[in-house]
Amino acid sequence: MMTNEERIEERLIHAHERGYYEAAMKKIKSLEMLHPKMDRYKLYEMACDECKEEWLKYNKDTNGITEHTPN
Repeated sequence: MMTNEERIEERLIHAHERGYYEAAMKKIKSLEMLHPKMDRYKLYEMACDECKEEWLKYNKDTNGITEHTPN
């Protein structure tokens, strides 16, 4: 089982590999300002989820099938 830190680290590595790391970091800062008392791990998960969804929308293949990865 992964710790919260390991999970976030993995999500950020994947974001970097796919090219949306900077967008995720900006989203995290924005969410921190909107929800200052929210759990930090939850903020990172929310930001990564939102940025990944945007990335997936823009990276559909020619058949209209979206490439999906498990994280």
